[in-house]
Amino acid sequence: MNTLKGRERKLVVISLGAGVQSSTMALMAGDGTLPKVDCAIFADTGYEPKSVYLYLDYLKDVLPFPVHVVNNGNIKQDLKSYINHNQRMPTAPFFTKNADTGKKGMLRRQCTNDYKIVPIRKKIRELCGVGYKKHFPKDQYVEQWIGISTDEIMRMKPARDKYILNRHPLIEAKLSRQDCIKWLKEKKVLMPPKSACVFCPYHSDSFWINMKEKNPQEFNEAIEVDKFIRKGNDKLTDELYLHRSCVPLDQVEFKKQDKSKEVDMFNNACEGLCGV
Repeated sequence: MNTLKGRERKLVVISLGAGVQSSTMALMAGDGTLPKVDCAIFADTGYEPKSVYLYLDYLKDVLPFPVHVVNNGNIKQDLKSYINHNQRMPTAPFFTKNADTGKKGMLRRQCTNDYKIVPIRKKIRELCGVGYKKHFPKDQYVEQWIGISTDEIMRMKPARDKYILNRHPLIEAKLSRQDCIKWLKEKKVLMPPKSACVFCPYHSDSFWINMKEKNPQEFNEAIEVDKFIRKGNDKLTDELYLHRSCVPLDQVEFKKQDKSKEVDMFNNACEGLCGV
């Protein structure tokens, strides 16, 4: 828990995912609907959809504050290195199935920490002039805005670092994701895409269907990832899959249903840095 009494706020930063909620939050800060911020930070996993990178370029052009792009490697290339050379796995929430018993499960999710939290934290420290392995001044703190809306309130979580205060301006303003979309339309702002890695296991069936129909190249790339993670390496005995059915992605019969009734797997990403 952050204790801020008597501490100086050193920086106000938006954790930018270039999806609907975080983009709305940034644009609101840019036009005065929300208070001013010092900057936004986009943590690039190296394998976001092309639409996300295009929207990020758009935000860089229209926002009145700097947008810093940081990274901690390329998640797809790191996965290939893991599979081919038994290096440390960038753990994503892949679905698992035991080849003998058929028992299904899910891997621990570490990718948000490795590819989002760590590089953002490093950039925050750099912007505050705090060197590597140096202690952050006890009389200062950083305010970090997270793009969670009222329909995802269960994702609210304190920052892991005591010098960072997580704030959720959309929730404070009682705005849902649909409210964000309405605001963007009223402002006649270019609509943001869904922000998540191309092969994220949290994708809904409607997302996979949309990718398959409108972005076949990215869908084929996801199929490639699904295939090369299947056997893991010699440290894993279960088969790995991108889809919760534990069926190869190119064989999945995706279910078309009302999007409002779909379970949002991104609610499991409690830090609120993915899918926003």
